[in-house]
Amino acid sequence: MTLLSAYQSGLKEHNLAYELLKRKLRTSIVRQIIRILRPKDLRYIYYSLHKERPISGVIPSVEAIPHTRESFLYMALFASIYRSASRIDIKTDMDINAIVFAWDYFCKTFPGHIRERRPYGRIRPANFDEAWVIAHAIKIGSADLQYCSGCRRNFFIIYCTNYPPVCQICVMRNASSKGTPADS
Repeated sequence: MTLLSAYQSGLKEHNLAYELLKRKLRTSIVRQIIRILRPKDLRYIYYSLHKERPISGVIPSVEAIPHTRESFLYMALFASIYRSASRIDIKTDMDINAIVFAWDYFCKTFPGHIRERRPYGRIRPANFDEAWVIAHAIKIGSADLQYCSGCRRNFFIIYCTNYPPVCQICVMRNASSKGTPADS
């Protein structure tokens, strides 16, 4: 490896770290991707960007993200944008640039509704951590995006959850036509 290519590789890693931390991705997740920066450096960059300490604690699981059927609709929208933007198979690998694009597009679609801290609304993913968790769940196979032949839309499935793997749009439509709440 030449000195120039090593320098260019380092610049790409630094730029990627900046892009991820700018969107407030947890430093523990960024550390899994960026190996050339120490955790202390990542925390310093995060603080320099946001004038607050990085979020600590356990990384959320995909099972903990949705609280209502409506949340599944937004998660399906994010996953659809991610799948469309990716140049690789998202079921075997994660496309970091596609996740960033999908998150930015998702935020532009719902500009006043994204809450990065609790209390979260129905629109999920509520922050870039949750968007990352959704993409990772698709990669490892604990979640999936499938096509409904009934309503002709994509729907999101989380395999280890209380919600059955059905199209949430069709369930909500059927519940509203019967006059019963969809989450019961």
